[in-house]
Amino acid sequence: MKPVQLGEVLLGAGPKVAALLGAANRDPAVFADPDHFVADRDPNNHLAFGAGLHFCLGSPLARMELVESLTVLFERYPGLSLDGDPLFEAPSCSGLHACVRERLTGQDLI
Repeated sequence: MKPVQLGEVLLGAGPKVAALLGAANRDPAVFADPDHFVADRDPNNHLAFGAGLHFCLGSPLARMELVESLTVLFERYPGLSLDGDPLFEAPSCSGLHACVRERLTGQDLI
């Protein structure tokens, strides 16, 4: 195996690497204001359904189910609203690249 450059980190031959998929959709290099939900974010290059060969075949069904269920929910309960401000605990690192850097600094395994 040869060393591989991953962003600003050089991985030597042999270490194990784990993908932090939960951080992928919070990458500030890809998303403006990544830690906030923006329903009409455009562009929205999220990885929720995977990509390429591993793209989820059920994604059209999931999107249709979401539209149908939210439509029925808001028709049945037109006055539905939040009962206060949403609570959110930010991850310990911001974005995929920051998480990788944070976990690789001074370590040869993550």
